[in-house]
Amino acid sequence: MIFKDYYKMLGLETNKVTTDQIKVAYREQAKKYHPDVNIGDNRSEERFKDINEAYKVLMDITAKRKYDRMWNNYIGKKKPKQNNEEAFSGDFFSMFFGSANQEENGKSSKRG
Repeated sequence: MIFKDYYKMLGLETNKVTTDQIKVAYREQAKKYHPDVNIGDNRSEERFKDINEAYKVLMDITAKRKYDRMWNNYIGKKKPKQNNEEAFSGDFFSMFFGSANQEENGKSSKRG
């Protein structure tokens, strides 16, 4: 699943925004990427569709709550950046074998 960052699409940096801020951001992006302004530009048309999708979700209170939960998992709780190779190998192995801390905790609890 590809996660779309609706806040970023609207030019917002955080999910702690009011509905008025969402409306203003939507209008700015919609003017910029509207198909009538960018005639024949398929990327602008796709971007405009994404902006409309983002606006619809973020203006619906229930949908925004659900989206914000996902947003926090993908964007809001970012870990400090590390070497891509290290991040991949660490995530890959911990996915199957657990983290080293979990293994150490498990061993120490078995001893006691």
